[in-house]
Amino acid sequence: MKSNVSPRFSWQLAALVALFMAVLVIFLKAFYPLGVDWTYNFAPLSGHWRNPFIFDTFTSPPWIIALIPHAWLPVAWGNPLNFALNLILIVAVVHRYRGGWQTLLLVFTSPPFFDLARTNNVDWLPMLALLLPPAWGLPVLAVKPQALGGAALIWWKRQNFRWQMLVPFLTVLALSFVVWGFWPTKLGLPQAVVWNFAPWPVGIPLGVYMLRRAYLQDDEILAAAATPFLVPYIAPYSVTALLAMAGGKYRKEAFIVYVAFWVYVIVESRRIALM
Repeated sequence: MKSNVSPRFSWQLAALVALFMAVLVIFLKAFYPLGVDWTYNFAPLSGHWRNPFIFDTFTSPPWIIALIPHAWLPVAWGNPLNFALNLILIVAVVHRYRGGWQTLLLVFTSPPFFDLARTNNVDWLPMLALLLPPAWGLPVLAVKPQALGGAALIWWKRQNFRWQMLVPFLTVLALSFVVWGFWPTKLGLPQAVVWNFAPWPVGIPLGVYMLRRAYLQDDEILAAAATPFLVPYIAPYSVTALLAMAGGKYRKEAFIVYVAFWVYVIVESRRIALM
């Protein structure tokens, strides 16, 4: 099918996006503080990319290093660039799933987003995966599967479970074993940390039910929403991507999650204040 978008318009749009990105990064560099996760978990990887597992906080497949080249920049620049990617990808995902300004307002005023702003983690990566062709989105989604990983099942179903869709992921996986050895044995899962919000294992039945329903309804949003109930670890900031994805089709449910997080924040703040 021939595209109606002229090459000249595509270049103009790319140039406009690049200019906006540059202005945003310069603005954030002046005002945005250092995110704890970017500063301590991701920026140091540039000097230890051959052995990232020396860091106890490194819990991702190692090819994530290739997806964050700004880790090689000085922290003063890499930090605002990473947060700019988080902001832009949230907007892009809300637009992709037709969430509108209501979803943008909900996401940008939610506790998970404020937590993402505090930590400056790389949750823009699973959001980027949603915008890529499924075969290429899969290896990107795999670096943070706890965020939206269930969506991959629907992607594969839509490809009639053809193995060709798995080729990029399997290729990246094989290359990662060549570069980093059999790295899965070196990973640790931070299940016991206080910021782990996964209802594991009691949430598994609900997650399986949601995933089955998503499969029958061919609903990648519902499949993604099942993910937090099926994984042993998820941090609050990773719910940001789910709110951006679900806020259009499942507006009421997204609002319930939004309110639940605010109730938790208020109750927990009062409890800590009384200690």
